[in-house]
Amino acid sequence: MDVTKESERNMKSGRKTVLITGGSGGIGMELGKLFAAADYQLVVVSMPGENLEPVRDVLQSVNPFINIFLLEKDLSRPGAATEVHDFTRSHDITVDVLVNCAGFGTYGHVNEIDIEKELSMLQLHVGTLYHLTRLYLREMIERDEGQVINMSSISAFQPNPHFATYGASKSFVLNFSRALNYELRERGSKVRVMAVCPTAVKGTGFQAAARMERARAFNSWMATTPAVVAHDTFRAMQRGKDVVIPGKGLGLGQALVSLLPASWQMRIARSQLREMAQQ
Repeated sequence: MDVTKESERNMKSGRKTVLITGGSGGIGMELGKLFAAADYQLVVVSMPGENLEPVRDVLQSVNPFINIFLLEKDLSRPGAATEVHDFTRSHDITVDVLVNCAGFGTYGHVNEIDIEKELSMLQLHVGTLYHLTRLYLREMIERDEGQVINMSSISAFQPNPHFATYGASKSFVLNFSRALNYELRERGSKVRVMAVCPTAVKGTGFQAAARMERARAFNSWMATTPAVVAHDTFRAMQRGKDVVIPGKGLGLGQALVSLLPASWQMRIARSQLREMAQQ
């Protein structure tokens, strides 16, 4: 594909562009479908080694008239954000919506989890997300238009024993996003930043990768699906929300839990993260 010519055609058509990290499956893929249906051009960033052509096929089956750019990049490496930004700049792609969706989890006692895996997770969830947000936010502010969507988690609202590092990284995402959105509103900017805080999401590779196959959270009535998260995220973006907890009634439930002492909140979180007995 001649990326430059494809980009020029989209610039002439006036289509907006969304960049989605972790867009080859799960929530990222479902969001890609919604943006494709809304006639957005897509830049899909995913890990090297993944077969991304089926991703293009799925998205173009939703809308055959849009262009889709596929970029393989390990975002857990320092400097990866700059490489992503360089890619879009070199092809004259203006990113109107940035979706920081890439992520993975670690589960268990902190001292027993591979330290390099957790450091990579922190780089991805905190370092790269921050860097990508800063790089594209600057351009959005200059245009006085744009949206950043950062994928946080319901675990961001309290400490999470056995999910300690993951939850802490998502707390950064939530608080960074909310503070940044406040700053933008305070300055009269039209740019918006939104944090998405889903409960456990079934039907993705997250559960197996984190070795949480028997965790109660994924079998709870509160567990959700990538399609529900994507739908509620897209709708919340259109409404200008700064935080969304996908799923019917889950936002109210979290508001009630937040009134409890932190020690109680940790007990509730720990009960959800316990493993079910094997059948």
